[in-house]
Amino acid sequence: MFKYYKKTHLEQFTEQLYLDNNISVPENINIDFIANKLGISVVLFDSDSLSHETKSGKKIIFLNKRKSGSDQRKDFLHELCHLLRHAGNQTTLPQPFVQYQEEDAELFVLYASLPFFMIKELNLPPDHGQAIKQISSAFSVSMEQARKRYEQILRREFEALICAETSATYQSRKEVKTIMSKSVEFAVYYDPSGITDGPSQLVVTLDEWTLMNCREIELPVGERLAEIDLEEIQRIECVPAFSSDVICFDGKITLQVHQLLYRHGLKQNCFIIQMNDVEMKIARDQAMTRNLSW
Repeated sequence: MFKYYKKTHLEQFTEQLYLDNNISVPENINIDFIANKLGISVVLFDSDSLSHETKSGKKIIFLNKRKSGSDQRKDFLHELCHLLRHAGNQTTLPQPFVQYQEEDAELFVLYASLPFFMIKELNLPPDHGQAIKQISSAFSVSMEQARKRYEQILRREFEALICAETSATYQSRKEVKTIMSKSVEFAVYYDPSGITDGPSQLVVTLDEWTLMNCREIELPVGERLAEIDLEEIQRIECVPAFSSDVICFDGKITLQVHQLLYRHGLKQNCFIIQMNDVEMKIARDQAMTRNLSW
């Protein structure tokens, strides 16, 4: 049913966690089953949920016993994300890091409650409302949560379909004069008024093959790159990349080419990336941890 859907890094992380621990059907997505598989102790008490790892490595999630079962499961998955992926005490972390961790945990709850690899196994009806009802029932989640996830999947499916059609259209209309560079070029601009020693902007020029065939490319951050001056950067026909076009995961920094293709098609191949955005993503990634060795 979902031919073009592409999972995000966080979805891949969540799916692999489930597959590695034989969490394979909707019925497995419950507190007792997951906690037992991952060796996590769950304690019910009279306050807001929180997670804790002792010096000996024991992992504990505290849940508010006054909440409903569905709310406890959401809180459990939220705190599970903190245990798996985040490091540091939120009371002492900078606010941007705290906000990032909370947003990451909320997305994890959505993916962990409604994993794509399980949803695609359902024989969903073509009717939008009926499909949402079936997902809600199968995964024991609210209609609101089922709708949010289902519509997210449909949007991403549509985006990927448009990208595929754009590539197919281009390939069927190749011009003889088209020159394929078959390379990606990087350059940096150092702002003389900047407050850091590093470059302020990274300029990426993508060849047509990369635009059509690569979902993402790795950025050579930290490497010695060709430098361009102010006159050159003003002469280049570039467009700014969004902060969301750059992802840093496990120390690997990538540019999401498929998003650029979706927005600009093949009309634009030169993009400017703000290095302060990249540095923030690197700092966030370094503040996270992926500890699955239990």
